[in-house]
Amino acid sequence: EGVTGQDEAGRLWDVVWLTRFGILRAGPGVDRIPVALYVRNDNHRAKLVKLIAQCGPLDIDDPAPAITLMMPDED
Repeated sequence: EGVTGQDEAGRLWDVVWLTRFGILRAGPGVDRIPVALYVRNDNHRAKLVKLIAQCGPLDIDDPAPAITLMMPDED
């Protein structure tokens, strides 16, 4: 809020779009990839934010694949 040129929909688009490029660049069998993007939370400088995208089962009862985005120190 209060940051020019930023909104939730645009930020989500950036994360999903950059995750897509990371997936396309990853080799076969890779289930965890780094994703990095610059984020502006104020009207000054953008900050580099690093995320991890992991592909795995949706749930213990549902083996359908799902992509989880998380901070690097999360599991």
